[in-house]
Amino acid sequence: LGRVMRIGRALENELVVSDLQVSRHHAEFHATPDGRFEIRDLGSHNGTYVNGMPIAKGGSALLGPNDIVGVGHSTFRLVGDRLEEFVDTGEVSFSARHLTVTVDGGKQILKDVSFGVPEKSLIAVIGPSGSGKSTLLKALTGYRPANQGDVLYDNRNLYKQFAELRQRIGLVPQDDILHKELTVKKALKYAAKLRFPADTTGEEREARIDEVLRELKLDIHKEKKVTSLSGGQRKRVSVALELLTKPSLIFLDEPTSGLDPGMDRDVMQLLRGLADDGRTVLVVTHSVAELAICDKLLVMAPGGSVAYFGPPEEALNFFGYETWADVFSAFENYRDYDWAGRWKGSQHYQMYAADIDAVAPQSVNVPPQQAMKPPKPQSWGSQLTTLVRRYVSVIASDKGFLALTVILPAVLGSVSLLIDSDKTLLVNPIITKSGVHVANGTATTVLLILAVGACFAGAANSVRELIKERVIYERERATGLSRSAYLMSKVIVLGVVTLLQG
Repeated sequence: LGRVMRIGRALENELVVSDLQVSRHHAEFHATPDGRFEIRDLGSHNGTYVNGMPIAKGGSALLGPNDIVGVGHSTFRLVGDRLEEFVDTGEVSFSARHLTVTVDGGKQILKDVSFGVPEKSLIAVIGPSGSGKSTLLKALTGYRPANQGDVLYDNRNLYKQFAELRQRIGLVPQDDILHKELTVKKALKYAAKLRFPADTTGEEREARIDEVLRELKLDIHKEKKVTSLSGGQRKRVSVALELLTKPSLIFLDEPTSGLDPGMDRDVMQLLRGLADDGRTVLVVTHSVAELAICDKLLVMAPGGSVAYFGPPEEALNFFGYETWADVFSAFENYRDYDWAGRWKGSQHYQMYAADIDAVAPQSVNVPPQQAMKPPKPQSWGSQLTTLVRRYVSVIASDKGFLALTVILPAVLGSVSLLIDSDKTLLVNPIITKSGVHVANGTATTVLLILAVGACFAGAANSVRELIKERVIYERERATGLSRSAYLMSKVIVLGVVTLLQG
């Protein structure tokens, strides 16, 4: 009674959690005079959660016997007068139940998708275009929840506890989520600075980056620019970016797209290794050459329903074809065939999916938008400083942009030299007999050229920026990037460049 137990990363805490997602002094457990317990947040950067919902920064919440407190990758629960800790090392089960996505007009683009995967698994999702693979990925990650159904992360509802569980999910989109002009080490350094709490030291970030680089065998390439790497190596760097925060679930959207068969195999073997190390990895792919190394295969049929789920080696036999090309042709030629009905009437369904499908579907109660927002690991000013420094590094490494920056104002300025140089920008000294100054038309023309040239130079610098980095921006927004800090970093750097050009 009256005891305070403090949790954090620093060694002076009563409960030390060695996790870079946790602040140095994160939260405190208090025993109240009436014999109950409460958790109090100490202004942590990534937040303290009770049953998946964030408590206010610096706020507190009373705890009941069944309440689960989330701090980084650890969860705590009161059992009698004892505190039990569970550390999420990645070995968690994952399942989807009756996921259905309906768009405007009532059209279903995902129909009653159910499957479950054990811990440390590699799952491939394949299917023809229009089978809802990308929609399924968004529903599974929680970034665009399904209209109906549940996604269970270690038997916890992902949609209801998304604010906490989102930190345990890594998503690697199809496009590379890094600046190609930077070296591998530098790109990861800026990503780590944006994702880890502000009280993380440079040494701690450096140690985590080196650990990830060694795990993905990128340490020999760390001083190379991303643009000089092969397609497979670039994909490894994108995966490394997500591994910084030690996610338990990793989702990848078409990681082998555009790669030759050798690199395709390298990437799939990398994902196999990640799963064997204690993570669950789900990959959406068009490539069928390396499906044998996956634990489970999910085949989507046209219209967004499940056509098969189970071991990849039994899939072709299930469909009754010898090659995947024949299976995809059948999907195309018999689009109206009830593939889902055939699947649910099969022996494979009874073996691999019936137990998960037996649970009745539920309508999704998505938490309010405020609870869905990611916590900001850094203050606005700290994010702005990091973004400005990163953007300056990107520009300094981009020789083409630097050359254009120097040449453009010279070319535009030289246009004004084509005008008669005898006349200056000063008021025309010619005065008529009536004492009226004659307007200096040359000055007006020169000023017009200079003004339009300055605007054109500024537009040329910035016109591509937001679109060029769209994928990077969207991924960083999902991990707590401030929209205004991102925009101001562009305004400040490009403003200075344009000022010098002017």
